[in-house]
Amino acid sequence: MLKNKNRKTATLLLIVLGIVALHNQRLSVSDPENTYPKRIRRAIRLWLNPPANELERHLIGKGISCGKPARLYRAVASATVVVKSGGALGAGVFIGPRLIATAAHVVEGGRPNVFLADMADDSLAKPGKPVAVARVRRIRGLDLAFIVTRRAHASWLKLQWDYENNKGLMVVGHPNGKYYSLQKARIKKKGLAAKSEFIVFKDNEIFFGNSGGAIVNCNGSLAGVVSMMSNFQNTLLKRGIGINSRTIAAHAGRLGIR
Repeated sequence: MLKNKNRKTATLLLIVLGIVALHNQRLSVSDPENTYPKRIRRAIRLWLNPPANELERHLIGKGISCGKPARLYRAVASATVVVKSGGALGAGVFIGPRLIATAAHVVEGGRPNVFLADMADDSLAKPGKPVAVARVRRIRGLDLAFIVTRRAHASWLKLQWDYENNKGLMVVGHPNGKYYSLQKARIKKKGLAAKSEFIVFKDNEIFFGNSGGAIVNCNGSLAGVVSMMSNFQNTLLKRGIGINSRTIAAHAGRLGIR
């Protein structure tokens, strides 16, 4: 009798674990920030280091390793924009007073609508006021485009040149276009960034809405912008790809706009 009871308990436990595993697999595609392992890790980090406000809750919970991460996030978010073009949605980042770098597929739907950051002191920034667009330039053969604005913006990021000494990265994007999210990352295959147009990064779950978002080092310099995923495999492998800053600088220089 006891053996049958133990067998039933073990079977029930296996069924529950199977359901949890299947749901976690679904979350890894639909909501990769909130898989069960990530929730557990966030809870442990927040328990060990209780946050003082909402922004700190995100920074601590996601394990951002940069020094003064709140200041870094505010600087990056204030230079980042939401880009809506037809049915496409993504982000872009100012690399000069009137020049925004983004992913080409984000602006495929025609003339984009661009929204500046609405900065909050102790929380994630939200999409704010629109900014007028003068023109858009797509780079042939690359998932890279530039948006030229009619008026200058006060916040923009310098481009990074050294990929070898990066110990940590922060990625800022717009899943669902509702807020300026942040993720941690680190460069993978550093030599590739110096020899090709791309930057590969790891420990980050890039998903739709983050395209065109800023990939920055801990000093606040732009290492690249997030490029397109061909499928969800990059998310499952915690691997993302972007257009690196060297490539952005080369093409931006030909536009003659700062």
